[in-house]
Amino acid sequence: MKTDYSMPSTKVLLCGTHASLLHTLRISGGGALRIEQVSPPFIFQKITDREEVGLMVVLDEQQATDTTAIIRNWRRENPEVPVIVVTSDYSGATTRQLFVAGAADVMPLPAEPDRVLACYENFLPGFGLLGLRKKRKSAQNTAGQLLLGAMVPGLVLAGTGLAAPAFPEVPSQHPVVQLQSTDCRGLIMTYFGAFTVLLHGQKVELARQAKYLFAYLAYYQGSSLSRDQLARVFWPEKYDYNPAAARHSLKVEINRIRKVLGESNKDLICFKQNCYALNTSQPLESDVLTFKALHQALQEYLRKEQEMPDELFQKAISIYSDNFLADFPAESYNWVEMERQRLSSVFEQMADLYSEQLCRKGEHWKAAALCNEILSRDARMEAIHRRLMVCYAQLGMMNKVEMQYRLCCQMMRQEFDAQPSPETVQVYQQCKSK
Repeated sequence: MKTDYSMPSTKVLLCGTHASLLHTLRISGGGALRIEQVSPPFIFQKITDREEVGLMVVLDEQQATDTTAIIRNWRRENPEVPVIVVTSDYSGATTRQLFVAGAADVMPLPAEPDRVLACYENFLPGFGLLGLRKKRKSAQNTAGQLLLGAMVPGLVLAGTGLAAPAFPEVPSQHPVVQLQSTDCRGLIMTYFGAFTVLLHGQKVELARQAKYLFAYLAYYQGSSLSRDQLARVFWPEKYDYNPAAARHSLKVEINRIRKVLGESNKDLICFKQNCYALNTSQPLESDVLTFKALHQALQEYLRKEQEMPDELFQKAISIYSDNFLADFPAESYNWVEMERQRLSSVFEQMADLYSEQLCRKGEHWKAAALCNEILSRDARMEAIHRRLMVCYAQLGMMNKVEMQYRLCCQMMRQEFDAQPSPETVQVYQQCKSK
């Protein structure tokens, strides 16, 4: 089948030297993209046709480059071009720092071609690998598209591009399962705060491990997850020395979930070709999907340079009542920590954008109240500390500016073992000079 490309050739810039990553970027583009590689020290000097760059990929190798500085400098000069970071340190603390610096997405080394392709499809408007898309279609229904399409950490400056969250990687030897139709309109999930499940209006009570497993299956609805992958995620130590025992534990928990769901819903979780998946005819309802859809709607207003409705911001902020899966042990499940960091970053960007809009209208008291409410939920949001300093300065409350800066410095030391960003220091100095 002939591959069809729906856009002219676009340049992808790789900042760093890594032969395998360069190869992955090229093969994932299918020949539709030009891949240019530059060394970090010369990133701004050697690019003469910068307007042709549609995507920046930064290689982050610990102690080798100052990745956050590269991201910030690039965004300052090229706010419309998203930055993807491929890192050798995929820990929660590092990824959050990269998101805060302005990365649109973060992925681990070695970079998976499927993940790179998802970035191309979501960050480069018009990029169309139709042949590959058809193969991926059964693994990404409407819910999956929302999951891929609403993460935009660069929203405040750019308002362009869509970053893909860390979808579980299904090995190629496990084929995608074509799911049969089952009516699940009554299945509703709550992910912000404590995880809850409602089935036809009735709360479903699951044991601890079964709840963790069901949350994972529901969050990645539309994907078929291999038995070995699930066993490795939820019983990693057992899987290392006895894979069969880990797979047996998985089967036990699946049976427990089916028993709780009841006889009429026993086929909700299907198993075919060595893969598990939720057997649904349409997307599940969840607060996370609603939050991301609202964010996507706000992005459209931003792209059109229109004022964004307050009610959309207020709805999104009210939905984000607590951290993603706050009752789950993130230290035990990397996927929880990664999604928690991503959603927190999006929430920070949205709150900063809303408070900025309020400030433009001269509603500094209202913006300050909003920022204080946001920080009471999550004090790690450096951008909100900056906005609050600006609000206090506009209100003539210079003692509050000083106090907020000290709180921000303390937060950065405790949470990230770092100093405030140069942008925060600059805002503080500007506020003091008023």
